[in-house]
Amino acid sequence: MQQQLPDRDLDREIKKQWWKNNGATWKNELRQAMIKYRNIGHEWNFNQQQIELLKQYLTANKLLMECLNSECYVSREVREEIEDSLFLPFADLNYD
Repeated sequence: MQQQLPDRDLDREIKKQWWKNNGATWKNELRQAMIKYRNIGHEWNFNQQQIELLKQYLTANKLLMECLNSECYVSREVREEIEDSLFLPFADLNYD
């Protein structure tokens, strides 16, 4: 994708014209590559309830990390299991 961009040394007006003619297409291709290869760039459009649930999820995970990093006792096995499952998608969690 980088090869599609105009040369850095070109005149500013030429680069502006390139961007005007090609910018939207290039941005869309970049976004699609980000989604495909890095799983970022999605337009999630969460509703207010979903946003609130995500905030609660983040708060709970932060609290759990604070507890794990404090002086509380938990076995190494339990600690590793918790750490390995933090921030995993629900579908990837294994409760066997």
